[in-house]
Amino acid sequence: MATADTVRGALVVLLAACAGMPPAPPPQAIAVEAPGAHGRPPRGDDIYEEPRGDLREECAARRQALALRVGGPSVVWLDAAPEEELAAFFQQDDFWYLSGVAIPGISLALRVDEQGRLLDEVLFLPAHDPQHESWNGTRLAPGAAAEAATGFRRTLPLEQRDALLAEWAPARVLTLGSRAAAGARGPSVDVALPAEARLDGSVLPGQLAALRLVKSPYEIECSQAAISITCAALREAFGHVRPGAFEYEPQGALEGAFLRLGAERAGFASIVGSGPNSVTLHYNANRRQMQAGELVVMDVGAKYRYYCADVTRTVPVGGRFTPRQRQVYDVVLEAQGAAAQAARPGVTMAQLDAIARKLITDRGFGPGFKHFKHGLGHWIGLDVHDVGGQVPIQPGMLFTIEPGIYIAAESLGVRIEDDYLMTETGALKLSGAVPSDPDDIEALLRS
Repeated sequence: MATADTVRGALVVLLAACAGMPPAPPPQAIAVEAPGAHGRPPRGDDIYEEPRGDLREECAARRQALALRVGGPSVVWLDAAPEEELAAFFQQDDFWYLSGVAIPGISLALRVDEQGRLLDEVLFLPAHDPQHESWNGTRLAPGAAAEAATGFRRTLPLEQRDALLAEWAPARVLTLGSRAAAGARGPSVDVALPAEARLDGSVLPGQLAALRLVKSPYEIECSQAAISITCAALREAFGHVRPGAFEYEPQGALEGAFLRLGAERAGFASIVGSGPNSVTLHYNANRRQMQAGELVVMDVGAKYRYYCADVTRTVPVGGRFTPRQRQVYDVVLEAQGAAAQAARPGVTMAQLDAIARKLITDRGFGPGFKHFKHGLGHWIGLDVHDVGGQVPIQPGMLFTIEPGIYIAAESLGVRIEDDYLMTETGALKLSGAVPSDPDDIEALLRS
């Protein structure tokens, strides 16, 4: 496992420069979460360090960077995710990235001039509603307190958003919300936009993806916390892998550990697939009874301050790998190691995939996608399969390396997945706190 000091050390200044962010504040600084965001979770068994930094400053810098990228004159318009009754609310990723505010149904608007300067920024919030808050708790309302809490220059009532959009609208209103997706011509109330104005949903997705791809030191620390929680939870789940147990038993131990250690939730549906289910890539029913002599694939990840981990371990249900299982496992582990060793700034995921796939084929488990059925890895961040596209890997990017071999005729599936940070000198493994060496796995199962 990479220690917090390792991640925070020489990389902090480098990554801050790469991401276009200011350096992290000194260690004594206290992270400030915007009201409506998930607060500072409790530290669990000191397995991770709480991220330093001010979320308001992070989001303000992101809004400035986005304005420079999109240019103008333009208006950037985003709608938050809607509220779902009786369900825990989680903000849409891009909205969270720019605001750090987890309130449903709100909006934000940025006004950008020809030089890409951010002329104005507004967060639209619901007015104070005692009836709503008696059921759902206190929420942020427009005003000076909300501006101080979020870092936005202005906050206005939700009912003013359409009038302001009509007032601001130049030739371009850039959005990725429901209005552009639905092909709507104007705002949701009867306010006419200028005749030359148009809604454009094609620009923001790519620009936000490019910004989100290189992580700031604060984001790396959030991700390391999610990964450390996931590794600790996997170690607990190993204790529930035994003949006769059901797949949901290690799942329950693992997801309970996520919450106990400070994660908000699982980042995706946990995969705990034993025997014949180990060869199904996205199996997540997790209801089968495990049998001695089988393998179980656990592909899981915690979500901490909206950042996802994604770690996979394959373990023997009876506590020991059979010779055949060990043969397949060793090939997968060797393929992962070869790809990780080759990972340097400027390499592409496709090049790493080719290295791992050739090794698996050369060891007799090819050709092509015959037994290694998926790609080698993906970006991670706010989403477990994060945005970013096919670009060379650069310092500050987070990604997975996850080769696998799946032999349906033998009900034998092996996948090993770890999370990496690209540095100037190569890939730094962040998920080493849970073993992947087969001897270490067997020792941990015995303990």
